[in-house]
Amino acid sequence: MIVNKWIFIAILALCFTFQALAQDELDLLEDDVEMDFSMDEESEFSEEPHSGVDADTVASPSAIRISLDHALSFRLGEQKNMVNNRTGVNIDYASSIGESLYAKIDATGSLYWTKDHRAISKAQDYDFDSLIKEAWLQKSFEQLTFKLGLQSIVWGDVEGAQATDTLNPIDTSEFLFVDFEDTRIGQETISATLYTESLTWETFVTPVPQFNKNPADGSIYARQNSLSSLKIISVEKPNPEYGLRTKFKLGVSEMALLVANLTPNQPGYQLKNNRLQEVAKPFLLYGTNFNYPIGQTLLKADLGYKTDQGINDKNFELVYKDRLDTAFGIETTISQHSLVASVSLSQIIDWDESLTQKKDSGYVNLGWTKTYFNEDLTLNLGLLGVLSRSDRIANGLVDYKLNDRFKFSMGLFVFSITDEESDFYAFREEHRIEFKTKYQF
Repeated sequence: MIVNKWIFIAILALCFTFQALAQDELDLLEDDVEMDFSMDEESEFSEEPHSGVDADTVASPSAIRISLDHALSFRLGEQKNMVNNRTGVNIDYASSIGESLYAKIDATGSLYWTKDHRAISKAQDYDFDSLIKEAWLQKSFEQLTFKLGLQSIVWGDVEGAQATDTLNPIDTSEFLFVDFEDTRIGQETISATLYTESLTWETFVTPVPQFNKNPADGSIYARQNSLSSLKIISVEKPNPEYGLRTKFKLGVSEMALLVANLTPNQPGYQLKNNRLQEVAKPFLLYGTNFNYPIGQTLLKADLGYKTDQGINDKNFELVYKDRLDTAFGIETTISQHSLVASVSLSQIIDWDESLTQKKDSGYVNLGWTKTYFNEDLTLNLGLLGVLSRSDRIANGLVDYKLNDRFKFSMGLFVFSITDEESDFYAFREEHRIEFKTKYQF
């Protein structure tokens, strides 16, 4: 949920209010306990001192976490210039606020300074935006929990794959420069989880689904083509989303079966009377998730069958075909080296040559991580390769933790993209180096 700066400031004040009330409650508890122990040993209260406040209802003094960061990045190659110059703040509040009642707020705000491409695209000296990633209440009843509010639902085992992990829209504004988990956009959802001896049941309802947040007009990452100037007729109101998943054990492995009625995170577009009509036709998702541990190795798999996927034909009309998406992943540790690898494949059912998309597509993702100096220094290398095209994207990241509060990082991104039809073509000249500092209060 995108919010303006005044709402963001109000959220910050609300978190501090919760924290202050929690601390007052904790102080009262400590005072009561001290009073109970000061009574005579034969008092009926001396055997089991009780504050009158359930311990589960007392929020932790550290329930609110605030971090401040600043990032600078520079484009390398022929067009050398500053791309990012921004300051960010993250507010994360998570605590018990009553008997079996839990609350969480996760919000971020970003200030884009002069020479940041976000400010330049709006012809301003600076720009500000904020996002509430999560804001929900959870109530527990023994084996049953209900969660209400802005939240993300993750139904998938293979990290970064979207075979079944398609329940939440994502922010694609700077998609390749941030961790996939940080791109998720929370939706106003009601969800429930039921735990039994052999099964875990999960269900959700999202009354008004949201769409992906794409690069804004004027952004250096916005896709431009011959249709970009046409007026868009937007979807008035997408249909509600709902789904059900059950998880169970198979020996040491874990498996899940799921079904959901969803709205596309990215609506389709078709040409109508010299206008672009936005279409978000609901579809069904049938899927399964699976993981199997072998020593220090974890094997993962996701499979999703999706009906009625909108695909443009050569006349820019939408044609609806089913799609089979699969993802396979492996995570392992060898001599303190953490290795991850995954492959995602997608096939259009009943494909024909009139469609603008290829029948088969997919990508491979490789990653390596190693820590040094008691985990104060972390090195990461990653490679993303698109199977149906010649796209290759490599990145390296160095994290150094000076202490428990201050961290410094440096990243390098290199792109090899030549196909104009590639989804990543806007990033073709974005070789860059990035510096970031972060302070945790």
